[in-house]
Amino acid sequence: MSAHSQPSTRTMLRAFQQLHKEGLDPGFMADVELLRHKDLDLSVKLGALLAFDALIIGAGVLPISASPGAPLSVNAVTDPAIAVTALVGVALLAASAFFCVRGVMIGEEFDDGGLNGDHKAIAQRLFAAYCVAIDGQARLLGIASRLTIAGGGVVALATVWALLDKWMR
Repeated sequence: MSAHSQPSTRTMLRAFQQLHKEGLDPGFMADVELLRHKDLDLSVKLGALLAFDALIIGAGVLPISASPGAPLSVNAVTDPAIAVTALVGVALLAASAFFCVRGVMIGEEFDDGGLNGDHKAIAQRLFAAYCVAIDGQARLLGIASRLTIAGGGVVALATVWALLDKWMR
């Protein structure tokens, strides 16, 4: 299997079955549990950030899509700067959502080729694959978090600007 192709669940299952043949050491199981909890924690955070991005994108689009005359409505022809600012905020939030989805979709790249039943090597390769996936998720969560903060700030700025513009007229 090449390093760039998606690993099959069957390949990982065979590797775990090879590890089970001699019995699993309690330390190995503790390591697996630590990684599973870390992976679950990151997945929950990525899912929550993705849901938040979806809500804030809806709020960001509101000034542009609100009915004319509504307190937050923005006319793109007469107020292009406000409309563009709101769209930039929405674009940042959409980029954040992309990184969240990409983080959730990261898989463990695992190849058991050439190990010939070496249980320690199989376990080491499984842990390495899992750690690389968790590190990738954590990196993407960091990027998505920063984009959400930036996008949320820009959307808030556009919303306040739209309200002030209405009040000043």
